Amino acid sequence: MNKKVEYVYSKPRKDFGKQPMFCEVPNHILDSISPDCLEQKLYGLRNPVHSFTQTLISLKDKIVNTTRIFRRDQGINHLEGGWSKDINVTDEEAITRYRRRIERDDNYINAILGSYSKFEHMIKQNNAIDMYTMYFKEMRSEKPVEKSNICVNGIYRDIYHRPISSIDWTNEEHPKVVVSYCNKTYNILRSDNFNIVGFVWDLEKMNVPLCTFKPPSACWQVASSPTESSIIIGGLEDGRVCIFDIRVTEKPTLISPAHLAHREPVSALLNVFSRVNTEFFTGSTDGKCMWWDSRNLEEPLDTLIITSRRHSDADVSLANAEPISVLQYERSIPTKFLCGTDTGLVINVNRKGRTHKDKMSTIFKAHNGSVKALHRSPCTSKIFMTCGDWSVKIWNEDLSFSPILSNTNHLNLISDVAWAPNRFSSYMTVSSDGKLRYWDLLRKHHTPIATLPISKKSLLKMNIHEEGKLVAMGDFDGVLYITALSDSLIIPDKHDKILITQAFERETRRERILEMRTKEIHLKAKTDKQIHTRVHHFEDPHALKDVEENFKKIVRKEHENIGGKKIH
Repeated sequence: MNKKVEYVYSKPRKDFGKQPMFCEVPNHILDSISPDCLEQKLYGLRNPVHSFTQTLISLKDKIVNTTRIFRRDQGINHLEGGWSKDINVTDEEAITRYRRRIERDDNYINAILGSYSKFEHMIKQNNAIDMYTMYFKEMRSEKPVEKSNICVNGIYRDIYHRPISSIDWTNEEHPKVVVSYCNKTYNILRSDNFNIVGFVWDLEKMNVPLCTFKPPSACWQVASSPTESSIIIGGLEDGRVCIFDIRVTEKPTLISPAHLAHREPVSALLNVFSRVNTEFFTGSTDGKCMWWDSRNLEEPLDTLIITSRRHSDADVSLANAEPISVLQYERSIPTKFLCGTDTGLVINVNRKGRTHKDKMSTIFKAHNGSVKALHRSPCTSKIFMTCGDWSVKIWNEDLSFSPILSNTNHLNLISDVAWAPNRFSSYMTVSSDGKLRYWDLLRKHHTPIATLPISKKSLLKMNIHEEGKLVAMGDFDGVLYITALSDSLIIPDKHDKILITQAFERETRRERILEMRTKEIHLKAKTDKQIHTRVHHFEDPHALKDVEENFKKIVRKEHENIGGKKIH
């Protein structure tokens, strides 16, 4: 019989309906239950999980042991094909006599007879197995598919968090990166750049720069010498240019005088490839180009003022000059270069022209704002690419009225653009959203084939190494990024150059046809307007009356001259 357990709880009547009183008490543990380790292992999350499954029962029919091969290392003095020292290898008779003597030796005969069974076994194996049969030869071979990939190899940070103004690679077997830092906001009264030291980074050392260089003012442009990796050329904010030799000192070894330099900051600097490779030229926002020799900076070798919008009777001066933003020089065209301006123009300049019109041969209205970058195509020198505002455009030197190819407008400002050195149909862009985009004109025209978010800040500059594997980029916070491209983005297809050349020619012909058609439409509209004006003029009654009065006046005058009567 089950016993009933009963508990009686009693409470006085006075405590009924009493208001509860709450108060804060310190934390204390009421009970602690330790987990079971065995149960925890059964329900723990494992990622990844490796497991093996065999759906078939393993069966063995025979046990086969292969022939064991014993190996040993032994040195041999191999001279003149293994012949002994007393044999002259240039004497054929001596070699023949020595061979006959060896063949008559009993050891040689025994060695040949002993190896007969091994050779016979190998020959039978080769006859039993057809080693040269082509299996699956009916199937079409496919090219290996490799996904396009971009990865960040190194991040090099500036402890002062200054914007990167210029990037260049040194010309050596193990390249280094030369970087200048400053804020490109030109103030005539005072400079906003106080810490102006530049760095040379070794790719293997990301924590500390390899060496530094200290210009006298903020360095807007920097370039490494094509012959000496330790020589650095700098374009300064006050318009001067200077030469650094980082093996000797951090300060400049040569500097140009202020009264012969630019009046405003140096916005472009390029090396001129020649026999001695000591010449370079600069451009500034004052609208003047200067050619220099790095061995002597006392005065420029030549000076040219870039002007395009002036009257025919006006003199060439800095008053009507175009502010220069970028320059482009091609070593195959030594006397010509392209000049991009802050007003959105690209000017094809011939340095050796006789007149000013010959020097400024062609003018391209490229962008609404400043031209940020300007590069010639590695496929053909007549094609060049520009970037500015929110677009990238590809031009032909023979067509100045419109680009042959124009990319869709981006959502963010394009900071820099550059062609891929080896892949002729590809180029790369960096923008204010901190992303690197890789474009291919043959594969995808309107969308990039690879995109990589690099920085949370705006990317300002980009420079690609001449081999095409590494890409250096700098952002507004002074961080230098070195990215590596996969082989599918570096190695071109064997038909890429032919196809992209045909595409450029096709687009050039299309633009010429459109230009001719546009001119015909404008000419027809102008002619129709003139005809309409004349018809409207003759249909007007007042106009007809005026014509009649003029006719009568002419007739009266002629009659008066010949003594005739007047006509009423």
